[in-house]
Amino acid sequence: EAFGNARTIRNDNSSRFGKYININFSQTGRLTGASIDTYLLEKVRLIHQNEGERNFHVFYQFLENASKEERDQFYLGDMQLEDFALVNQSGTYDRRDMVSDVDMHREMIEAMATMGFPSNMVNDVMRLIVTVLYAGNMTFTETNSGEGCELDENEASLAVSSLLGVSFENLAASLTSRVLFLREGNVTKQLNAKQAYKASEALIKAIYGANFDYIVEMINKSIHQEKEVKKRGERTVSACIGVLDIFGFETFESNTYEQMCINYTNETLQQHFNKHVFKLEQQEYERE
Repeated sequence: EAFGNARTIRNDNSSRFGKYININFSQTGRLTGASIDTYLLEKVRLIHQNEGERNFHVFYQFLENASKEERDQFYLGDMQLEDFALVNQSGTYDRRDMVSDVDMHREMIEAMATMGFPSNMVNDVMRLIVTVLYAGNMTFTETNSGEGCELDENEASLAVSSLLGVSFENLAASLTSRVLFLREGNVTKQLNAKQAYKASEALIKAIYGANFDYIVEMINKSIHQEKEVKKRGERTVSACIGVLDIFGFETFESNTYEQMCINYTNETLQQHFNKHVFKLEQQEYERE
């Protein structure tokens, strides 16, 4: 939830993704494992938050709790929340429910260790979090009368290239141009500054989304039992309980496409619930 929950106008710990948890039991009622499926992570929140909202919790947690060693390793120096465009645009940094970001970060690190995350893997996850923050600070300068642009070689872009393990030149090329694959051959087309900013936003969403999916995959490896093995004459998986945790239904002054999908999902699931719990049950009573 540190990577998928955020403060919204109405809720300080609103789920900005959906998850379905399947909990497996043996014939004797013994818990044997579980699996998690997630969907529709609200990636648009990475780029924009409404006034009074925050980005995902993990950004605030890490920056509030980063050690000197981590700050040196990830080129953070004295950088604070106010210095990053992805988290300073709303001017909201705290939580109204009085939950400490420092305490939550420590609990998250402990939970990752419990789930079997090696320390170097946790370090890599945090590296990508900082990469996303710095990517939000990258800037572009127009060239060729606005038809092309260049990635500015500054602290943010150099940090992103280093943290990703790529050269600055390759990073710049990937964000300021695109390759058209034609029958006659490949053609490289320059992007203008507006298009380059959109490309950097796509990069931010792709990195964060892949990081999020990887965390879920690692948790599933820890809690999911792949094979059914017999123990004392019983099948390991005999029954299961499915738990669906849906997103928060919210309506803002300006609603994104993802929020519309979230609200539509809520309405559809609520209708499904009403039909199967109330209407079909009532029909059963009438038949009896």
